[in-house]
Amino acid sequence: MYTAASNFSLILDIDGVICRGRDLLPGVREAFELITDQKGRFSVPTVFLTNGSNSLRATKAMKLSELIGIHIAPEQVIMAHSPLKMFSQLHEKHVLVVGQGPVKELANHLGFRSVTQLEDLRVLFPHLDCVDFKRRKLDPFTCQISAFNPVEAIIFLGEPLRWESALQLITDVLITNGDPASMKHKRSTKNYPHIPIVACNMDLLWMAEKGLPLPRFGHGIFLHCLAAVYNKLTGHELHFDAFMGKPSEISYIHAAHCIQRQAFTMKIECPDTVYVIGDNPESDILGANLFSKYLKNRGYGRFDRFDIRNVDTEYESPLFDEHSSFDSIEHCVPVLVETGVYHQGCTMNGLAHPVSQLLNELSVEEQKELRKPAFVEANLYQAMKVISSRHQH
Repeated sequence: MYTAASNFSLILDIDGVICRGRDLLPGVREAFELITDQKGRFSVPTVFLTNGSNSLRATKAMKLSELIGIHIAPEQVIMAHSPLKMFSQLHEKHVLVVGQGPVKELANHLGFRSVTQLEDLRVLFPHLDCVDFKRRKLDPFTCQISAFNPVEAIIFLGEPLRWESALQLITDVLITNGDPASMKHKRSTKNYPHIPIVACNMDLLWMAEKGLPLPRFGHGIFLHCLAAVYNKLTGHELHFDAFMGKPSEISYIHAAHCIQRQAFTMKIECPDTVYVIGDNPESDILGANLFSKYLKNRGYGRFDRFDIRNVDTEYESPLFDEHSSFDSIEHCVPVLVETGVYHQGCTMNGLAHPVSQLLNELSVEEQKELRKPAFVEANLYQAMKVISSRHQH
């Protein structure tokens, strides 16, 4: 039996909306008081959508719970890498995974069985990682690997450390068809098309924490550098097979599925309107508007091959599967707050690469419109007040 306890739902960004680094932003606890009861239970279906990709969902949920002071379940948190569970065609391949944090643990959790990371390449091929002059003294003939399985795909979870070294090693993998150990590659040869690349998080910038709150280079900047280097060396464009994270619609489709599951658990009807609150016009707002367009035309089947339930197998219930219906969400409303990347008049932002077929089909003016929110508020609390007032919550 379902009740209509709430007629809206929420998709919340984390960094720049709820916190900046490890610090809770002003008004956040008051904002959550508007959508939770006296016991801290959510009265509005709410999920947290972040482009972060350096931790497990359960770890992120635990840290959020401690920071805000209410219980947030792992199934309420969506990381940029979460949809990678659907890419089963890559799970049995030997993949190079790039990022920071527990990279191999994350990759294994997402379904990848054979994982190599950049640090492994640095150890296996020290003569290739020679930006540091000291490493150039190594005798290359003492460092050859007799049995190295070629890399069959590259998965970018996030930006690596030591960009100059990472750019060199990843380029080596690309131009040798995944096999930098092979002696078949000659200086004049070019392997194209290159092995598959899947990237999470295209944000160019993120906001620094304390001290000087200036925008910092994000993963998108690194990918932009890699694409420029690859193009300069080979004359070819770097091709990305898929993008995960905001503003890709697939992350919002996943979020909508999580909202439906939460509404089912709460025993309420799934609201037909979802508000997306974020601090980045090029990520949160663009993604929300692309998702809104997707809802209007249902994407013309572009994502029909993906079963979104495969992303959350550990959280699914057969009872929910019987009742789930993606058509229940009809409207997506983007809301911008001024506590993170965005400041009025600042245009220093962007994407490393178009992430949506829908975006590519639009004119420049239409693309500009997609970066405009429904409204702008100073912080999360003010945004929540406006939404609650609209829906008499």
